[in-house]
Amino acid sequence: MISRQSLVVARWEFLRFFKWKQQLISYLLMLGIFAAVASWSYFTDESRQQYRIAVPADFAIENTEQFQFQRPSIDFSAQLEQMQADDSWHAILTKQEDKVSIHTLTGKKWLSQLEQVLLQHYRKDTANKLGLTAEQLLQLEQPISIKTEFLDQSYKGKDAPEKMVAIGMLILLFVGLTTVFGYMLTSITAEKQQRVTEQLYAILTPQQWMDGKVLGHSFSALKSMLTSGLIMLVSTIVISVFSKNQFDLSWLDVSVILWLLPFSLLGVVLCASFMGAIAASIDDPNTSGKSAVMMLTWLPMVFTFFVIDSPAGWAMTLLSFFPLTSFAAMPVKMTMVDISWWQPLLSLVLLFASVWWMRRVAGRVFLRGMQLYGKEPSWTEIVRWALSNKTD
Repeated sequence: MISRQSLVVARWEFLRFFKWKQQLISYLLMLGIFAAVASWSYFTDESRQQYRIAVPADFAIENTEQFQFQRPSIDFSAQLEQMQADDSWHAILTKQEDKVSIHTLTGKKWLSQLEQVLLQHYRKDTANKLGLTAEQLLQLEQPISIKTEFLDQSYKGKDAPEKMVAIGMLILLFVGLTTVFGYMLTSITAEKQQRVTEQLYAILTPQQWMDGKVLGHSFSALKSMLTSGLIMLVSTIVISVFSKNQFDLSWLDVSVILWLLPFSLLGVVLCASFMGAIAASIDDPNTSGKSAVMMLTWLPMVFTFFVIDSPAGWAMTLLSFFPLTSFAAMPVKMTMVDISWWQPLLSLVLLFASVWWMRRVAGRVFLRGMQLYGKEPSWTEIVRWALSNKTD
């Protein structure tokens, strides 16, 4: 069980990196930057403006909402002078036998949209010359509509919003584990270099010390995940407002979110325990090659991402029950397919057992790793410590 000393250490570790004023300012700054970027993109969107395009007198093309095609009575040279002098024209078109040239002052984003309008015009013109109707031209451009019907009613569809939620879950887990990586490596190696191990061993056991560190930094990771999730949600709302789309949260499955919390907490604790064990064997994080080993904890998200399009396949099923990957795979699978209630429960029990085992392993390695100065242990020694029974 988690002791009172461990909870004291967990609180101290959590508050050690939790500067709420600084973090609040940084989050507000991030939101401000995002709002500035969204506003800049909205107000500089050239597709919402209307452009005057000068075309030859015999060029019969229909106006669009964005482009007004006008046929001036002056010659081409005078049109160019007008465009350079007073911006009378945004572009001037000239036509040769099989080519249309666009003359404009400088490069603009809306030029690609003008090219699409011209290509569509010439498609219709070619279809008329060939005697094709508008319906026949549409059939040539879209000869068939392909739709996939899934017999498995539990599958929610590959293009459903649930897939974006699943990807968002993986991103949040990556954010959480990145937070734990930095905090665990910084706190453990700093205390080891400051030679405070003996003093702390006098007031609490290595297992209590490690439990406190893992819990404290896991709460910091959850805090980062929650704030990142809120930022993603606010960003979605801002994008919906600027794009004038109706904001709809009906696709959000609350039951999956409730399952996500224990999976995330246990997954972060599992990875934090592993990172703590590795960090305890590192003397100098700037020169040690063991720091890269801590990044192995990112593999469950990578493996899950590779099979995210087959949520009911054997690979996703294996990952969702394997205790070292289930914290990433099972929430994703639950998001994309309907499964029986016992499956996430069984996966959660296996994950909890793995967390308990990893916690004990981390305590054993932490006990000896923090007492070893000047020489990093070999991988053989670390494995021998992990398999021993001594933790206090």
